[in-house]
Amino acid sequence: MGGDQRHMMEGAAEDKIPEGLRVLAVDDDCICLKVLENLLRGCKYHPTTVPDAKTALKILRAGKEVFDLVITDVRMQDMDGFKLLERIRLEMDLPVISTLTAQF
Repeated sequence: MGGDQRHMMEGAAEDKIPEGLRVLAVDDDCICLKVLENLLRGCKYHPTTVPDAKTALKILRAGKEVFDLVITDVRMQDMDGFKLLERIRLEMDLPVISTLTAQF
């Protein structure tokens, strides 16, 4: 194998999605939350699921569990995902992914 090919193969190995991430998933739709949980487990992540933003903040503030990432729905009843994102950014250093599911 030539040097360029070897370098490309090494680069591809480095680009793998990390396994074992601890993810806090937040969604008030129990079906979407279960689907997300199954997807995360399929990626070899360790999901913790909660049905609302207030519970998510309570868990994060307690600090008993450490998370690498928060995935939250944008449209929720008690507090929307944008407000949750704002509070997480103000209080802790944690990446957040906001999602939006269509309602018909």
